[in-house]
Amino acid sequence: MASHAATELNVDQQPSVMIVDDDAEMRALLRDALGRDGFHVREHSSGDGLVPLLEGWTPDAIVLDKEVAGANGLDLLSYIKRRLPSPPGVFVTAFGGSEVEAEALRLGATCYMDKPFRVARLLEVLRAAVSQATRVVGGAGGQVWEVGGDRT
Repeated sequence: MASHAATELNVDQQPSVMIVDDDAEMRALLRDALGRDGFHVREHSSGDGLVPLLEGWTPDAIVLDKEVAGANGLDLLSYIKRRLPSPPGVFVTAFGGSEVEAEALRLGATCYMDKPFRVARLLEVLRAAVSQATRVVGGAGGQVWEVGGDRT
């Protein structure tokens, strides 16, 4: 493992999460639940403009829907994981199945969830992912996320 300049571990900071879903009601439900659980939440309704937004701000976790306007969620996940200092990602969809799940996990999703899902389970997954992830600062790439533990 390479040596890194510093590790951000400010326990006083609210963990942040980006919700990417074209369903406004789903975003509102997740925003409210995550906010009550202590997350700073930002949301985006489509794939349009998401990548530049994430290049300027890297959340502690991302909740990404498969079917979003302007892009396929799997394509976005692939791009995010290849190009950006990517945080843990939870991939959610109502249009899934075992092939979509396998592809999402292969592309780097921390967890896959079929809609409808229990919000309490999403909160558990996000808390675990954020607590296991370490944002490492330094080097030419700026930030890199390292996630320990399993992907379930």
